[in-house]
Amino acid sequence: MDAPERVLELMGRAMGRFAMLRPGDRVAVGVSGGKDSLCLLDALVAYRRRAPFAYDVIAVTIEQGKFKSDIRALESAIRDIGVRWVVSDEPATLALVKDGIGHGCDVCSRHRRRALYRLAAELQCTTLALGHTADDCAESLLRNILFNGRIASLPPVAVSRKGTLRLVRPLVFVTEDLTAVYTRARGLTTVGCACSDKPSVRGEIRAFLATLRARHPGVGDSVTAALGNVNPFTLFDPALEKPGADLSPAFES
Repeated sequence: MDAPERVLELMGRAMGRFAMLRPGDRVAVGVSGGKDSLCLLDALVAYRRRAPFAYDVIAVTIEQGKFKSDIRALESAIRDIGVRWVVSDEPATLALVKDGIGHGCDVCSRHRRRALYRLAAELQCTTLALGHTADDCAESLLRNILFNGRIASLPPVAVSRKGTLRLVRPLVFVTEDLTAVYTRARGLTTVGCACSDKPSVRGEIRAFLATLRARHPGVGDSVTAALGNVNPFTLFDPALEKPGADLSPAFES
């Protein structure tokens, strides 16, 4: 099975298991310029041919002044994919970059998420799809355990507190090695983010996991399986013991 077909299979498995999309959904796909988001955009469009219902796709990009080269280099590839592309400036981060004010990835990410929620609402989208992979979920889990004192990761599906927007991550079963092969096979141009070159806790965790995977090839799959195999009776949180407790993820849109 080639990489594009394997991605479609794994993405379809995730979308089915977590009921990510609904008939008639208008899906905004967050395109950061990297391989994961471009893989997601292309795969979601391709998947429409086998999906049991119709849905629309729009590509959306938030300009924060962090791209290594002009983001418009993606224009031809996105046009060939066959979807509308909307690029929106994010003033808060652009101002930080212009004034040379240092800030961490968390600040940048927070501003970007808010801008994505706002843009998705303006475009009357029902769903926002992000390109987080199985690797991102594993890294998020370890980061939360080691640095935030909680067991948490990136949920496959979350709903805004207002109930107006759903956030989905169709690539949660797909590794970054596979998205890299996919984008090369499809001839998709990528534009990197300058922040990815900076030392970070996330980078340390990624390197740690890469070392483990090199020695123990099944580690990645095991972490992904663990995220769906939680035994609440072995943990310390009393909320997990309350019958009927609503622990579903939600976000402020």
